[in-house]
Amino acid sequence: MLLIAIASVFLQTQAQGKHLIHVDSNRATAQKTALLIMNGFGGSKAACKAQMAFWSGQDMDVFIPEVLLRPSLKVSSEAMDAFLESNRLENYKEVKVICYIAGAYLLHTHLVTHKLPNITSIVYDRSPTQERAPRAVIQKAPLLGKLSKGRVLEDLSIVEWPDPPNDPAISTGLMIENRATSLMRFLEDECMAMGPLDFEWRSIDPDADDAFHVALDHDMMYRRWDLLGAAVLQFFQTGTFPAELSRECLTENPFDKTMTIP
Repeated sequence: MLLIAIASVFLQTQAQGKHLIHVDSNRATAQKTALLIMNGFGGSKAACKAQMAFWSGQDMDVFIPEVLLRPSLKVSSEAMDAFLESNRLENYKEVKVICYIAGAYLLHTHLVTHKLPNITSIVYDRSPTQERAPRAVIQKAPLLGKLSKGRVLEDLSIVEWPDPPNDPAISTGLMIENRATSLMRFLEDECMAMGPLDFEWRSIDPDADDAFHVALDHDMMYRRWDLLGAAVLQFFQTGTFPAELSRECLTENPFDKTMTIP
């Protein structure tokens, strides 16, 4: 029964696409803004399609690399380095970044040894529950986890994460998920055994410039640009999210599946 339960919420085959790139060839690179979207395990073909559908219409060249690879974090980091070496984002006027969980690891690792001085904004998708997923899955069902996602999942469950870039020229914003995925509801016991959940945004990242809470789960954060897009665009432009968005947690129980979805 354990195998069936985990398979139903985690071992879903995702059709992974290759790198998605949208470039306006009618303008000089040095005059344009590039958007780099660093996906994690939720970066399915459908999720990337939803991202590109929104962001390709926002007057930026858009880069969505597929660099979170099954063999290992080392192989994934090498793929990340190769992607940025090939696409030369340093030649743009500026670079904006949207980072999901595992994608943030790859970006931060890259920036330890490579410079991308034209980054001006990074918006992170943060989730106190989902960030515990690799460790929780490996604890409960290591074989199924590795069969589903590869060794890279186990790597992420134990690796020491590099620090984010510490540059006052980079505006940092947080989108904080308040709803647990079906996977994390199934792994609630393993998740809570790791300690209390802290949704206070200044605790999540004391160096962030602004943040907002949203009643979406991790999978929804890849697709709901009707809800998230305008807020992220404003942050890219001003360094702040819209004032009407909540800076406080929206629920006392992120595992409550009856939580209203906006």
